[in-house]
Amino acid sequence: MKSREIEQVDLSMEEMWALLEHAKPRLEASYYAILEKVVKSTISMTALLENKDLTIEELRRLAFGAKSEKLKKVFDESEEAAESASGKVDSPSSEVDQAQAAEEEPKKKRKGHGRKAASEYKGAEKIHIPHESLEAGDPCPEPGCTGKLYVIEPLVLVRVVGQAPLGGKVITVEQLRCGLCLKVFKAAVPEDVGTEKYDESAAAMVAILRYGTGVPHNRLEDLQENLEIPLPSSTQWDVVERAGRLVAPAYEELIRQAAQGDVLHNDDTPMTILSVIKELKEKQKKEKGKRCDDG
Repeated sequence: MKSREIEQVDLSMEEMWALLEHAKPRLEASYYAILEKVVKSTISMTALLENKDLTIEELRRLAFGAKSEKLKKVFDESEEAAESASGKVDSPSSEVDQAQAAEEEPKKKRKGHGRKAASEYKGAEKIHIPHESLEAGDPCPEPGCTGKLYVIEPLVLVRVVGQAPLGGKVITVEQLRCGLCLKVFKAAVPEDVGTEKYDESAAAMVAILRYGTGVPHNRLEDLQENLEIPLPSSTQWDVVERAGRLVAPAYEELIRQAAQGDVLHNDDTPMTILSVIKELKEKQKKEKGKRCDDG
């Protein structure tokens, strides 16, 4: 619709609130809540447009929000900007209702506290749960509503579970045997099951735990035993050794490439040298005793 075809209606704030109160007893509570939000948004947007110091980019951000912003944050910012531009717009409710609403309003949580966004769990298993009975384009199941459903941003839930450092799978393959010729027919095994008992990921995890984080094989053996997925320390060594042979050529090539460099630098400052610590402690004791004798 062209802008010149839209009929302009000039209403004051008081008149808009009066119309809203007039419509309240004639509408259901859910419909009235939607209408009230639309009126408040219109008032806020009108006040923003009257602010001459507001740029188009600021207006667009307040009206639609940044990509990572939530809808509630956008409306909160737009209402605050509107109030600063045209003065605070009060609802015609009584002071008692306002005080009650202030008490019922939940306190906003402060940012931080170690919380992580769902997007940071990149290594987590991704599970999509479709709606069990509805899909986009279906009519709204709400009684009396004639609208149609459309897809919005999904609800994201993060669930962190405990598990063993190395998991295991016990796969049972069904087999059938002919009673006459005694030939055995077994079910097809999926390709992702693999052919080795310990695959590459198991070898990589053992190597990372032992040589990356300093977890001894015996300690990992005890942990796996308690979690009922046994992994003997001798088996850990065999698994890592077999994997090491596969990456040995790459390791040797890295050494060769490093040997071609002009400078070889190694920073050992974070390492703890026990003998040096012992010498420093003895030196401090001697100096302390010397000071006592001089005093």
